[in-house]
Amino acid sequence: MWCIVVHGGAGQWSEREKFSSVEYAILKSLKAGASILESGGSALDAVVNSVMVLEDSGVLNAGLGSYPNLVGEIEMDAGVMDGKSLRAGAVGCIRNVKNPVLAAKLVLEKTDHVLLVGEWASKFAASMGVPVFDFDRSIRLPKYMDLVRKFDEGNTRYKSNLKLYKQYPHLFHETVGAVALDCEGNLASATSTGGLALKLPGRVGDSPLIGAGTYADKNIAVSSTGVGEYIILLGVGIRASIYAENGFTAKEVAEKLVQLLTLKFGENSGGLIALDKNGSIGISYNTPGMARGYFSSEMSEPTVMVP
Repeated sequence: MWCIVVHGGAGQWSEREKFSSVEYAILKSLKAGASILESGGSALDAVVNSVMVLEDSGVLNAGLGSYPNLVGEIEMDAGVMDGKSLRAGAVGCIRNVKNPVLAAKLVLEKTDHVLLVGEWASKFAASMGVPVFDFDRSIRLPKYMDLVRKFDEGNTRYKSNLKLYKQYPHLFHETVGAVALDCEGNLASATSTGGLALKLPGRVGDSPLIGAGTYADKNIAVSSTGVGEYIILLGVGIRASIYAENGFTAKEVAEKLVQLLTLKFGENSGGLIALDKNGSIGISYNTPGMARGYFSSEMSEPTVMVP
């Protein structure tokens, strides 16, 4: 049996005009991952392929669709983990790279490290052949100015990131991710994001932090989305592993973790997808919506839900 689950982020999802393009991106992502799995490929390759499709879509907050930071620059994060080997790779604050998730996979495969950040993460990715992309101002400036206008209209003046989270939750969704189970029974996870809109330069979220936004072992794989600081503080990935080791299914794990997020930090704090070694799927969130989908060897067609 094989299975793949993907998400396009938990959030407000108020821009209905985007739904059809997001649905197409999720469907294409599922098929990209499934093509690897049904040919006997690895769960790790499947999740990376799926997430690359979402990064390239331009309609989600990852890769080509990433949100700008406070000074209008694009800094991205991504992480991957192979449950079989317990090896992981991640990049933080990477710039001018088309597919951060591929850079993260190369950190896993080519280095002795788990996480590379900043300028040297970008240089490493380019040296490894990850496609370079110049996020020129014609692409990012309109999005940046629109975000600044919305924040100014609320008279927030950047006094508190927490106030921004609560006042504008629709601006903080659309991290993307995938979890997969391959025919050998191995699990993997991948997550990629442009990060918090108008974040401080140098801010790293939960996606590249193994044990927070991204995690996989022999029992379960998870990819989280939402307010990264909350996911980090709860150690969502590690908690998922502990729950699974104690016999909870992926569905139960996802529900328990989102209940905990809500208890500690309130509504609109996040969501996650999970997949366990038995092929049980978990999808849960406490926001108005989360783009998501799944496909397995026991299904004739993928299932896609937006938002």
